[in-house]
Amino acid sequence: MAKFEIAPSSYEETAEQYLQHLAHQEFEESFAFLADNVEFKLPDGDTDTRTVYKGLHEVKKFWNNYVEQSGNDQAEFTDFVHIPVQVNQYIEHVNTQGVFDICYFSAALRYGAEVAKVRMHWAFHFNSSKKIDGIFTYYDRTPIIKAAKKNFLASNLKLKTNNDMLIQTVKIKSNLSEEVLMKTAHERAEKFRQIPGLIQKYYTKTSQPGEYIGVYVWDSEESMQTFRTSDLAKTIPQAYQLIETPKIEITDVLFQLRD
Repeated sequence: MAKFEIAPSSYEETAEQYLQHLAHQEFEESFAFLADNVEFKLPDGDTDTRTVYKGLHEVKKFWNNYVEQSGNDQAEFTDFVHIPVQVNQYIEHVNTQGVFDICYFSAALRYGAEVAKVRMHWAFHFNSSKKIDGIFTYYDRTPIIKAAKKNFLASNLKLKTNNDMLIQTVKIKSNLSEEVLMKTAHERAEKFRQIPGLIQKYYTKTSQPGEYIGVYVWDSEESMQTFRTSDLAKTIPQAYQLIETPKIEITDVLFQLRD
């Protein structure tokens, strides 16, 4: 028996029907395609770190809150490419075999006046009743985060389930007076408000002259690392006239009083 065989085209038809229900925000209709034990894997991490919704109840909760929490008020899926395949051996990291439909399509996602255009890759696994019991999603979320002006998966979902929040403290020494430093911070505030995943930012001062501490509250390590490589982050030393390398500490949030 071959390791892989082409599966019937009916599976690609089912997958595309399901996706079009999602695009049209017909979420209740989409649930009919799913098995009770479905697992929905999001593209926000590696094999062991990505967010996974297990069971039809959790998947329903995700989609029923999706429009309000994501801000995505309209979508269009086009240019589908399907590869329906019968897998006759267990696949590492998936730990199953059977029928998959590997699907590529173009997504146009509207967030108010902004539109994110992304080429997406979703893989569907079907059980013996031809219900979808596994959904694996892969795509570049950068255009989506930019259009939505927030990291939706981290700030609205992982935050409430996995508590991935981080506190980043940055101790700096500056040539600027406190008055000028605060003026600079206020002038740059709007740019920082637009950073995906930055929940809050504070400045405080120590007992040492010219020494300040910036406190950043991030929804996830992913958001923090994305910012650290951004053009805005690179402007900090010059904007605040730092006289030595900042001292950075990162700690996990152990307890959160309010969502």
